[in-house]
Amino acid sequence: MFLISRKGGTLLTINNFVYRSNLKFFGKSNNILYWECVQNRSVKCRSRLKTIGDDLYVTNDVHNHMGDNKRIEAAKAAGMLIHKKLSSLTAADKIQGSWKMDTEGNLDQLPKI
Repeated sequence: MFLISRKGGTLLTINNFVYRSNLKFFGKSNNILYWECVQNRSVKCRSRLKTIGDDLYVTNDVHNHMGDNKRIEAAKAAGMLIHKKLSSLTAADKIQGSWKMDTEGNLDQLPKI
C-alpha cells in the first residue's frame, strides 16, 4: 500500500511501518527502487527495503521504534491510503511522486504549479 505524505510524496507501508524513497529507479531495466524507514533521520532507524518491479526484498527489517499505526490509520481515514502495484505507477508518477484522490476515489496526479 502507498500513503500520500503531507507534501504529496509517495510512501510505502509494510507491516505497520512507513518507508520513503526518492523514486529514482536503478538497474539495467530501470526497475530497482530503494526504500528507507521514515524514522531514519529522527531516531536513526536502519530498516531498509528494495523493490525490483513488484517484488519486495527486505534488506534490513530491524526497527528501533514502534510501528506507525496512528499515521497509517489517519491516512486511511483521510482517503490518502492507496492500494496500487508499484509497476502500475506511470512515468509521470515516478518523476513527480505526487498523487491525489479525485471525488470518485480514483487516483490522479496533482497538477503542476
